[in-house]
Amino acid sequence: MTITTHQQILALKNNPNTTTRGCGDGLYIVSKKNKTNGGLYFVGRTKKYGDCHLGSFGSGKTKKAHDLTLAEAKKLWLEIKDWSKKESRDPRDHFQKSSEQKSNQETLRDAVDGFLEMKQNSLAPSTFKEYRNKLNNTVLGIIPETTTLESLKWDNGGRRIVQDAIEKINSQSPDVAHRCQKLLIQTFNFAIGKGWMGNPNQNPAVRLPGDGSPNPSAGHHPSIEWSEVPALIQDIELNRCNTHIQSVLATKLMLMTFLRAGALCRLEWEWISKDLMSIPGSTPGLKRKKGKSDHIPHLVPITPQIRKLLKKLEQLNGKQKYLFLPMRESRLAYLDQSSPNNFLRNLGYKDKLRAHGWRSVATTAGVDVLGFDYEVIEKCLGHLPKEKVRKAYDKSLRLEERRDFMNQWNSLLVKKGLKV
Repeated sequence: MTITTHQQILALKNNPNTTTRGCGDGLYIVSKKNKTNGGLYFVGRTKKYGDCHLGSFGSGKTKKAHDLTLAEAKKLWLEIKDWSKKESRDPRDHFQKSSEQKSNQETLRDAVDGFLEMKQNSLAPSTFKEYRNKLNNTVLGIIPETTTLESLKWDNGGRRIVQDAIEKINSQSPDVAHRCQKLLIQTFNFAIGKGWMGNPNQNPAVRLPGDGSPNPSAGHHPSIEWSEVPALIQDIELNRCNTHIQSVLATKLMLMTFLRAGALCRLEWEWISKDLMSIPGSTPGLKRKKGKSDHIPHLVPITPQIRKLLKKLEQLNGKQKYLFLPMRESRLAYLDQSSPNNFLRNLGYKDKLRAHGWRSVATTAGVDVLGFDYEVIEKCLGHLPKEKVRKAYDKSLRLEERRDFMNQWNSLLVKKGLKV
């Protein structure tokens, strides 16, 4: 049977034996048993020269940079056969020819694709998506993807090209510019490691004093002083911008728990017991490292104030999967994580406070106003030990101290005007 569809190829993955199926015009798909992803790859076959390996099969979200769909494999094989006939050469020589032609002609697209492929399995899905979007959409939206790495070398004027792009991004968002520059440094280091750009001194994205690069401090999240908190709470309660109740309640829970918005908006009812939230470490927003610390849950003691808010959410939404539901028709099953920041912005806090900046308020006031040990607050923030030795040995939870802090913190917010 000739293979003509994507689904027919996927069906071969379940075959316990090594299997070869024709795809027409001398193209074959091979399923190698006991291999990752079913060991699916394409070969072109001729009587005179035998098999020519074309590449692995891939499609959809799991498709890697050099994988081939069925349509791509057919197109490539026809091109190779045509070239082989005209040149009277082994089809396998086509790849040597392509490699020779590509020498010193690798592009920024090659570097971005290679860097992302290298990082894909070591990053959390949300982090990988952020890397991909910033490089593909933001950076390549300014620097053409066909720009050769040779022309981006420092000695060839690449420094100016990259700096102009960073400055353009910086004019819109210093935080995004800072992150894009960090990713470009890593991308060019990857290219240098592959031998595509010469030595490390050719990296055009590195930061130097006075070079106009975004200041990392510019990326810090705006925060307010403790003396400004009563006014903030009053603004939230008055809700003059008439924001949806889902966003208001999410912002209130953020004040009480100082969870990052990504984790806050994804909270699920099944993570909540009588007196504790146990948020899986793999939840976006907790910033756990994939395969290293994402097995460690973040524990949030439930205070009387949090319990009241949860009761209100249950009355409002019922116990569906997520605590916070979308405000309108959405591709997401939970509240968009931008909602708390949008609410703060609409209240007039655009350049004064972001959701993440509230964590700074809680940390500072927790020490200066409530007098708690900084390490207790660190655990309430969901931070894990950074030092190598502590990472290995410190498994302490300090849960009772954290519960005491959360109770006092929530009571203090209520005294400042928060209503639950």
